[in-house]
Amino acid sequence: MALGTAVGAVALGGCSSKDASSGDQDLASTGVDFDEEYDVVVVGSGLAGLATAVTVGTEGDGATCLLLEKSDSPLGGGNSAFSGGMIMTTDNYDDCLEYVKALRGENETVSDAICEAYVREAMEHANWLRSLGAPDDFYVSYEDPDGFCQGVYKYDAEYTELDPNASVHGIRFNPDNPDGLTHVIKFLSAKADELADVITRKTKAPAVRLIQDPVSCAIEGVTYLDGNKEVNVRANKGVVMCCGGFENNPEMMANYFKAYGCHPAAAVHNTGDGIVMCEKVGASMWHMHGIAGFWPHVVSLDGTGFTSNLEMIDSGYGILVGTNGRRFTPECPAVSYGNNTRVALDLKLTNGNRHGDYQSGGEWMTRHLPAVSWGIFDAAGFEKATTYFPFDDPVAEGFAYSADTIEGLAAQIDVPVEELTRTVATWNAMLQNGGDTQFYRADDGVAPIVEPPFYAARQCPWFLNTDGGPERNEFGQILDHDKNPIPNLYSAGEFGSIWSDMYNGGGNCGECLAFGRISARNCLGIA
Repeated sequence: MALGTAVGAVALGGCSSKDASSGDQDLASTGVDFDEEYDVVVVGSGLAGLATAVTVGTEGDGATCLLLEKSDSPLGGGNSAFSGGMIMTTDNYDDCLEYVKALRGENETVSDAICEAYVREAMEHANWLRSLGAPDDFYVSYEDPDGFCQGVYKYDAEYTELDPNASVHGIRFNPDNPDGLTHVIKFLSAKADELADVITRKTKAPAVRLIQDPVSCAIEGVTYLDGNKEVNVRANKGVVMCCGGFENNPEMMANYFKAYGCHPAAAVHNTGDGIVMCEKVGASMWHMHGIAGFWPHVVSLDGTGFTSNLEMIDSGYGILVGTNGRRFTPECPAVSYGNNTRVALDLKLTNGNRHGDYQSGGEWMTRHLPAVSWGIFDAAGFEKATTYFPFDDPVAEGFAYSADTIEGLAAQIDVPVEELTRTVATWNAMLQNGGDTQFYRADDGVAPIVEPPFYAARQCPWFLNTDGGPERNEFGQILDHDKNPIPNLYSAGEFGSIWSDMYNGGGNCGECLAFGRISARNCLGIA
């Protein structure tokens, strides 16, 4: 089959960018022989892809949609199916908009128009899901001060003047739903199956390139693999990229984060191939620094095995040291703000992290961790920490060392004996004298390391998801380097996320739904 100019990057100097918000473009021939034809092609069947496809299926007046997924799961190979399923929503447009703008911090790459589009859609999440057949009581709400809304407190005291219960809420499907639709992605997947007359779903069908007109730069379609066969599919209205991040691409992770030895929490197929495809057709990238991480995470002593839990180093469990035997962080738990035990604290004076953003008297920044670190516990702390293991004896299972002395423990983990003994002694002395004056760790539940036997558990950097990818506008259109839309090319979800600086819980799932609908409607020309 002829691939013509569709292979690789095009000569962008000959392109004339056009406004494709209507989805109607006069496309010059690329010389490609098309094997299939649909109105909309969606790449990636996670939450963003399903929201896009379902919007096409329910609002497209018979428009056809091809939903491509490279993994073997109809729920996608990314993070959606493993997420908590919380959806950021609101019932107060003005307050929520002010808050979403505040989340940009000093990184105002996201326009006011994008924030406005996001908040408008955030107001409609519950009603949209009900319109698809979800019962009135399909969800559990996080409107109480002890839950979702406390995220408003996690950044700077100046933002607490907004009432979180009036501006930001969260909803998620009830895990006790008797029909088995316990997660929003399961609900939308079932809805997509009901729309099989207009939505064609294919798994193990990875997209490998975008087909672009060399003159107008308009996207005419996608090439995907059916086994070893390349299939060219024409997209009459456009292509919506919902490919997630690049959590499983070690080269990208090293280039953008200098993250060595890190381990993603869930995704196994987010390798950034969609990013490369968009780069080849001239897309501008943004927010490549964005990540929900890092936290210390348990890894086997040989570095090959992982547990499914979060972090062992929580308040009262122990301390974290590097290969030099010294502490390097206040060991804050993954959610050290956003609960009723800490909202009254002065954030200027209290170290902590939230969704990987960490602050110690300044901006909230990504906390980088060494590729190998060690959780150090005494007998009492390790008894608490073993709740993070799926087995009874972490030492026997190869996830921890034990010794009767700190010196013996240091020898086993190959750190300087004198440094580890000094670190533990300093920790114990600080607690006797009022608290952690080294890194100012919050003092709720901390305990000295005094009771043998002593334990060391290997840790690696752990994270949830990346947010970088092609830049989009308020219509969901992917932009080129001149900030013009690439005709007929759209995105949704974490694939080029709008979260440029700080992040609120439920924001990614909310973005999957919001821009899934926005992109689908603009692609169809019905926005």
